[in-house]
Amino acid sequence: MIISKTPFRISLFGGSTDYPSYYKKHGSLILGFAMDKYCYITLRQTPKIFNYKTLVSYSKLEKVSKNSDVEHNGVRGVLEYLKVRQGVEIHHLCDLPSQTGIGSSSSFIVGLLNAASQLKKKTCDVHCLAETAIEVERVLLGEPGGIQDQIWAAYGGVNSIHINKDGSFEVKPLPLSHRFKHDLLDRCALIYTGKKRKSFDIAKAHDSRKGDSAKKSIHNIANAAYEAFHQEDIELLGRLLDQSWEQKKKISPLISSDHVESMYSDLQKNGMIGGKLLGTGGSGFIFCILKEGKKDSFVKKFAKDHVSFDFDEKGTQIIN
Repeated sequence: MIISKTPFRISLFGGSTDYPSYYKKHGSLILGFAMDKYCYITLRQTPKIFNYKTLVSYSKLEKVSKNSDVEHNGVRGVLEYLKVRQGVEIHHLCDLPSQTGIGSSSSFIVGLLNAASQLKKKTCDVHCLAETAIEVERVLLGEPGGIQDQIWAAYGGVNSIHINKDGSFEVKPLPLSHRFKHDLLDRCALIYTGKKRKSFDIAKAHDSRKGDSAKKSIHNIANAAYEAFHQEDIELLGRLLDQSWEQKKKISPLISSDHVESMYSDLQKNGMIGGKLLGTGGSGFIFCILKEGKKDSFVKKFAKDHVSFDFDEKGTQIIN
């Protein structure tokens, strides 16, 4: 039995500029981190005595006689890409709900690629896993979206991701002191809106060139945030996050909603300097940077929707 453990991510700055329609013209800078909330994949070869070839267990249960009949796009795509011909059993568990803007679909793909590579006895480092996951999701399956989520899932860490016009990328750890990381965690919160969403239509809106002006502003804000991280200035990061969220909403009316705007306003009234809805938009989790000394009262106020977290420094792992 092979078990992979792959983190979800919190993308802070530069989101929407990791789509080909933007980075092919301007490049991209993404800032954020992977968190200690995970997608778990168990994988084994199906025992011959069973009356099915492949079993896949996620929010539903599939039993099929050939791998090409698997309905789950990600599973079918990974098995096809790696040319897995034998029957397999795959089970999926996760720490947070899917379709909430935390990069869960890419974490699933990266985790399954990691496990299936082990099954095939193929060597694939984190850069290879990220590139392969991008190839599976964006090329083989033709699903719209950016390329940062696969990178976060593979690498983990608190990083800057530098994307070149040709789609190649470099991941660099942000040079932050241990003290600053502790202080940042003490001034951050993750709040669930209570709603999930399908990201397909929203992702297509992100890839439209109609939002180029807003994306350019988001890119510029990411550059300013990069300097703020080097200065270890949490107050400035909070203000920049608020500015970036305002620009992101200009890309498409699908990105926010009355429910999200009402929650965002309430969060500001209770100590949030700035925040953003994670992922492509619509609903899911709001990440918040708080005023100094506000964490305890903020968490108490939003206790039922608050999710505590820490940084994940390791990225995808095989744990068994």
